[in-house]
Amino acid sequence: MTVKQAYVGMDLDTSGGDIVRAIIEAVQADNEGVVVEDYTVYKKVKSPGHMVLRRETVEECLGRDWDMDGVHLYMTSYFGFIEDWDEEQLIISWDNKE
Repeated sequence: MTVKQAYVGMDLDTSGGDIVRAIIEAVQADNEGVVVEDYTVYKKVKSPGHMVLRRETVEECLGRDWDMDGVHLYMTSYFGFIEDWDEEQLIISWDNKE
């Protein structure tokens, strides 16, 4: 029997331009099975069960320094539980440990 795993992820405001593109590229680089849905004004970025966004990978994709607090400016919503969010990474998962 195959169990379908629910997606976690975030919606990103496309007005963020290069930063949003770098966030999406970083999520795709650091997670397997990422799906990006384009709704013109926002992009839905989802991953099966678990998603990590790493500052270092965003910086590599963006080509400059970037602060994880910048996610607040472009993430209009998320689905799943935020497990960790600090200056190095954001982790969203369905495995809420609390």
